[in-house]
Amino acid sequence: MHRRLQMPRSIPDPLSFLLNKLPTSKKKPTDKNRSKHIAWSIRWPIICQILHELDYLHHDQISPDVPPLGQKLLSWLFSSS
Repeated sequence: MHRRLQMPRSIPDPLSFLLNKLPTSKKKPTDKNRSKHIAWSIRWPIICQILHELDYLHHDQISPDVPPLGQKLLSWLFSSS
C-alpha cells in the first residue's frame, strides 16, 4: 500500500494518514495549493481504488473492474473559486 500511495514506510498507516489530510474547505488558488491539488489528483483515485478493493474483500467477493472513482473531489479541487 505504501508504494501505491507513494508514501514512505515510516508512516505506519498511510491510508489513514492521507484520509486525515483531506481538504475540508476550498482555499484561494496559490502555487502551494496547486501542488497539493496535483498530489491529490494522483493519490485520490488510488485511495478510492484501495477502498473499493477493501470493500469487496470484506464482503468476500471478487472485485469487478474498477469504475472511474474519485472524480467529484478532483473536480471540486480544480474548479474556479
